Amino acid sequence: MSNPSWSYRADAALAWIRRSIEVTGGKGSAHSYSPLWGWAGAYPETTGYLLPTLLRYAEIRQDASLRTLAGTCQKWLISKQLPSGAFPGGLAGNVAPSAFNTAMILFGLRNPVEKTLAELENIRRSLERAVSWLLGLLEPDGAWRQAAYVPGFVPSYYSYAVWAVLEANLDGLWPEIPGAMRRALQFYAQRFQPEGTVSDWGLRPGPVAFTHTIAYTLQGFWESALLLDEKEILEKTLYAADRILQEHHRHGRLAGRYGPNWRGDYSFSCPTGNAQLSILFSRIGETTGEQTFKTAAKLFLGEAACFQKLGSNRNTFGALPGSAPFWGPYLRWRYPNWGAKFFLDAVDKTDGILQD
Repeated sequence: MSNPSWSYRADAALAWIRRSIEVTGGKGSAHSYSPLWGWAGAYPETTGYLLPTLLRYAEIRQDASLRTLAGTCQKWLISKQLPSGAFPGGLAGNVAPSAFNTAMILFGLRNPVEKTLAELENIRRSLERAVSWLLGLLEPDGAWRQAAYVPGFVPSYYSYAVWAVLEANLDGLWPEIPGAMRRALQFYAQRFQPEGTVSDWGLRPGPVAFTHTIAYTLQGFWESALLLDEKEILEKTLYAADRILQEHHRHGRLAGRYGPNWRGDYSFSCPTGNAQLSILFSRIGETTGEQTFKTAAKLFLGEAACFQKLGSNRNTFGALPGSAPFWGPYLRWRYPNWGAKFFLDAVDKTDGILQD
């Protein structure tokens, strides 16, 4: 197929997500697929934030089977919650609590899929326990330092966790959340640099970050600052987005990762990050009304779509690789489930694209 429609591409990504859940027996979405190592185990974190995507496409496509999948995964997620209220990091079977992963799973608990009173109560209690654990873990200065991916490292992409907690509180059940999350957001926002980058926004300590965590960081700031009416943080995020546009114009595409002063590594692309930045720029365009950001969002999505697999292999059809070329440094030799998830979200967020 020389020029697949966006609708076809979205259906392909949905087919791959279905496959990632099928291979676990319905117990979550597999972390990734690799032609070298096969399917990885189920990944609670990304299964959590995949659920809103499944529910959204169940509505768009009028497909009840997607809602059923979401319900099955939601039940499985709740079964993985630890006695403390936290959710574990890593793949299914791990029991070490993770602050960021717990926050991401809040997205999947925010909208109950099952409708019986007992099931609704079970989901509500799970959400409350997770939020309470995260609030208890937050330190007085607004940082989450415990239960980290890298012990002792406090990454700036935790701004995305701030957003998750705020979203979980849209009904106002926790009156303490706005103040606590404002403190947290301000803690991470102090890391903005004059040129628009953010220190420690990578997976590990250091000044270089994949576009995957750059997008986490900036969207976390944008969405949280909107909810908290933090105008200065909105302005700083908008400046960072402008700098990304400048670098994109200069080089003709997004780098796979950026360092200080937006020094890009163009030896590879990070399709997941491209899709995430597309989502961010769609949201900025939607909020500001500026067409420049909406146009950039479509360009970034196109850069992600270039690498979507559309062959006959069921294990890769619809997937996005971690890196392009496939041996690049981000998730080398693997197709992660969150790549397909963010691709679907980006397609949904881009004005009118599903009709193309």
